[in-house]
Amino acid sequence: MRLPAFETIIKPHRDVQRGLSTADTYAAKLGQVAKNEGPPEYRKADQFFEKTYVTNGLKALLSGIEGRLNGKDRRHQDPIVQLQTPFGGGKTHTLIALYHKAKEWDATPIVLVGSGMDATDTFWGQIAAQLTGSVTDFNTLIAPGSDSLSELLDRSEKPVMILMDEVLNYLDRAKGVSVHDSTLASQTLSFMLSLTEAVASSRNTVLIVTLQESEIEGFANDYPLFNGLLARMHRMVTPVEDTEIASIIRSRLFAKDNFNQGEAKQVVREFTKYAKQEDILPPGVEASEYRDRFFESYPFQPEVIDVLYRRWGSYPNFQRTRGVLRLLSRVVHGAYRKNRPYITLGDFDLNDPNIREEFLSHIDDHYRSVIHNDITGQGTGANVVNNSLGDTYKNQALGTRTATTIFLCSFTGGKAQRGTQLDEIKRSTAIIESPSAIIDTTMNQLREHLFYLRTENGTSYFDTEANLNSIVRTRTENIDDEKVSARVQSELQQGFRTASGAKFKVTLTPKESSDIRDTDDLKLIVLSERDDDFCRDLIAHHGENPRVNRNTLFFIVPIPGQTDPLRDAVKNVLAYEEIREDKSLNLSEKQLAEIHDTLRQAPNELRTALRQDYRTVLIPKKDGFEEADLGVPAAGMSATFDESVYELLKIKRALQESIGAQNISLRYLKDNDTLSTAQLHNSSLRTPGENRVLREAWVNGIRQGVQNGVFALGKRTGDTLLPLAFKNAPLAVTLESDEVLIHPRLIRENITPEDILRDYLKDNASVSTTHPFRYTGQSEDDTQVPVREAWISAIQDGVRNGIFGLGNKTEGALVPSAFRQEPPPITLADDEVILQADLCTKLVVDPPTSDPDPSDRRTGSDPMPPEEQRLQNRETIDIRFTLPSGKVSNVAQHINELHSYFDTIQIALKANDGQISVDAYETLKENLRTLGIEVKEG
Repeated sequence: MRLPAFETIIKPHRDVQRGLSTADTYAAKLGQVAKNEGPPEYRKADQFFEKTYVTNGLKALLSGIEGRLNGKDRRHQDPIVQLQTPFGGGKTHTLIALYHKAKEWDATPIVLVGSGMDATDTFWGQIAAQLTGSVTDFNTLIAPGSDSLSELLDRSEKPVMILMDEVLNYLDRAKGVSVHDSTLASQTLSFMLSLTEAVASSRNTVLIVTLQESEIEGFANDYPLFNGLLARMHRMVTPVEDTEIASIIRSRLFAKDNFNQGEAKQVVREFTKYAKQEDILPPGVEASEYRDRFFESYPFQPEVIDVLYRRWGSYPNFQRTRGVLRLLSRVVHGAYRKNRPYITLGDFDLNDPNIREEFLSHIDDHYRSVIHNDITGQGTGANVVNNSLGDTYKNQALGTRTATTIFLCSFTGGKAQRGTQLDEIKRSTAIIESPSAIIDTTMNQLREHLFYLRTENGTSYFDTEANLNSIVRTRTENIDDEKVSARVQSELQQGFRTASGAKFKVTLTPKESSDIRDTDDLKLIVLSERDDDFCRDLIAHHGENPRVNRNTLFFIVPIPGQTDPLRDAVKNVLAYEEIREDKSLNLSEKQLAEIHDTLRQAPNELRTALRQDYRTVLIPKKDGFEEADLGVPAAGMSATFDESVYELLKIKRALQESIGAQNISLRYLKDNDTLSTAQLHNSSLRTPGENRVLREAWVNGIRQGVQNGVFALGKRTGDTLLPLAFKNAPLAVTLESDEVLIHPRLIRENITPEDILRDYLKDNASVSTTHPFRYTGQSEDDTQVPVREAWISAIQDGVRNGIFGLGNKTEGALVPSAFRQEPPPITLADDEVILQADLCTKLVVDPPTSDPDPSDRRTGSDPMPPEEQRLQNRETIDIRFTLPSGKVSNVAQHINELHSYFDTIQIALKANDGQISVDAYETLKENLRTLGIEVKEG
């Protein structure tokens, strides 16, 4: 969800938008206001209250003082008020509010600002001058008594409001002015005691005094009268509570009437939901509590206010209100129109000198070089990390944002722990559209690249003492190149190592084409840099011979246009190993532990670097190479290189694990009767750019096509085309040279013995069983070829049923082997023939019972050869057989055929293993007599 920019929800004041604030913009000065000088937002009452958030303390104070000045409700408002606040706690802003209200209430404001008075000026002289226009009666360094002061106050026709600021500043200088045996500081304290008496006795006079808490103790020890003064000013008011700071800031920097609270609440809800989902809410803080705090501080995250007020505000010279306003006005100006939905610590731009110098003025100036070297400089580690996180995060500057957040949390003027934990870093750095886990990666890289970043017990902070990284960086720059190259080669061997069943045969950095085998395996060639000419040579040649399997090579090279992640990681590991062995460094236990942890994690880091480096896969095409990017590896990725490349090639359609039967038919068999399956497979292996269909894909696609009748599968030897399977699953798909796909128009699915007799024997005495499979090219009349199993089955049926016989043709002679009986296995040999039935009848005739013709008789040792005996005619047939059930019509067919050879056929009928009624038996005989058959009973 894209959240709206903060400036569309709450509009910054125009001077904030334009970055026009100066050092004096938020420096409220009561003395200037009294003289009608200074910025209009302080000088003019309407602008002042427009940009002022009236706190509960200020509201109560104004109400009480107004009542006192009007002579009303005197019991509930003391005439003397002490504004005792921490430095920068809003006291001057409160005095200016009272000054403007005094005029609104028609009272006379008396302004005494000690920092703006000369040491020889006196408070009593200033009161007289502002109240009466003359100092005649009070032009002395001797403090007047309470009666004189009461008389002076009574001269005013209007209520009087005395505002005293920077009193201790004046006293510190006045103690150097001698007044007889005393000092002007002592006289001033006596005056203030008398003034409190005079004010207390007046009906409509109020005295408001500011005292700086941090300076009271010193004056109380030096001047006993000071304790008495504090006792008189027992009413102490704190105009600003910590919980109101955020509202004060918002009123001061943003227009009140341009705050869309509904949209602000929506932004706060979305971030709180994100923080809860990412588990980065502050420990012990409920989501609802954090949501309320965020809404109060919007557009600033609560952490911004906390860090500035509780950490930086604890420095004695950090003006919490004035300094924070000035800082935040610069921050708002920097974030304006940059589509920030809210402002975090990560949005503080330390490149801005106004922001940077405000922080540096309170800490060691050595941190100036820390900021420059690690955060803001052009070649800093933060910038390196910005560019190393990939295109998705590059524009988010997460390295700089994270380092800035840690820097702002690294300091405190009080007892608070320096540094920050990871959850606070994530809240102040992560972009809501991205998972906060990217900050883990950012932190890991910052620890590697920043000189001055330290992390101890989960707390990160900056320090002026260079950390171990600076030592590592120095060592890294001096690692021997040959040592690095050897280690890189070792990491490549580890990273590209494959197990049994790997997708590719991997070859590392080959020197010449003979280093790569010319087999039909898929090959992944790892090169140290891209070289298209060298890749073409590897594809075209295998040593001095042309490469046959040219379409099986793929290449992986380092991603172009970036540093060498693997080489850098190797140098880093080598540096740590050298440092570990160097005893002269006198490393601390913590540093040794860090080295141990780094080297323990080194294998994972090197694997990650290898993945980040070797990402470009080159896929050979007909006219060059297609580039494919493996991408940045996901955290915890366990796939091997060859598996990752394999999946990428499948996505790019460079490898096909499946191919449909229709696809095979339309693309390869469309204009052909037959197609070699070996040619199909080999074309995908040997022609660069051709579809690389895997062997198993061809097998499955062909098997599917044959089973579904898209094409047939057979064998082709010379001019013999033998279909083996069609519309049934083939026994095997071999992809061998004699195996072919056959267009279905050539296939004769079914064939009967009668079809064989009609279409092949015709007027021939015999025909070879291989005759239908003779094929010399695409037939003009689309002559169909029977499938082997159907052809053999039809031959077997024809032989059994006496439609034709089976035999052999040997040296031109026809020799029957089976007729009206179970034939031997059909061999489909060239000499195996189908015979006309009339050539086979003697196979089932008994030897003659009468003497043969004397001329045919053979005597002695020269009997008639069996072949001649089988070809002699028989004059009688005397056979007996049991009639199988259901075969009467078949037998009748053959008996009827005998009438073409014999005039008289006598049948003896004998039935056993059953019984028939007398009536049925008589009916049978009668039916036979009706057919003209003479029935004789045995």
